[in-house]
Amino acid sequence: MSGSEQRSRRKFWTAGGLRPRDLPLLRAALADELPPPNDHPSSLVILCGLPGTGKSHFARELVARAPFVWLNSDRTRKLLVARPCYSRREHRRVFAAMHVLTRGYLRDGHSVVFDATNLNEGVRAPLYASAEAVGVAPLIIRFTASAGLVWKRMEDRASGVGEATQSDAGWEVYTRMAIADQPVPRPHLLVRGPDDANRVLEETLRRTIGPGLYGHHHAAP
Repeated sequence: MSGSEQRSRRKFWTAGGLRPRDLPLLRAALADELPPPNDHPSSLVILCGLPGTGKSHFARELVARAPFVWLNSDRTRKLLVARPCYSRREHRRVFAAMHVLTRGYLRDGHSVVFDATNLNEGVRAPLYASAEAVGVAPLIIRFTASAGLVWKRMEDRASGVGEATQSDAGWEVYTRMAIADQPVPRPHLLVRGPDDANRVLEETLRRTIGPGLYGHHHAAP
């Protein structure tokens, strides 16, 4: 590790509450599903949107079709914290770890899909910096959905009917976070609901992997 990377990591430990065991633990948890390094340029796909808008379903479909490392904030939190309390300190720790992992995987030749709410430019800024550091143009995808659809998804999730997820977010969390949701000023793709998802998935694959180079990849976690 270079001196600059060591200084950067110490900064994350101080400002973000990242602990020395966090990165080895997360890398070990991801090791079995880590695809081989790309034989094409790496990509960073940044998903953003409120809970229940379809981000994790999209990420699951993407990693099943192409060799991406899937970094999910809910899963990362539960790997690091036995009993999450969703405090600001815990949030900083989780995202500091995810940002360090993102830059590391990109440097190692992997593509990354970063699956979190990422509701404003301030929280997306570290991802832009990571992409710039390795010479990657990030692909941003914003997810929206009607309140009625989000409510139904959360009700299905709570009753065990919906798709398996690690998210604990319910309607109260959704309404609280909605206040912080801001438009994406940079060029991005938009998923307004289920009807857009397949089209945007195909466009994402075309832009990141290339025409005709993707298909079934591996089972998502």
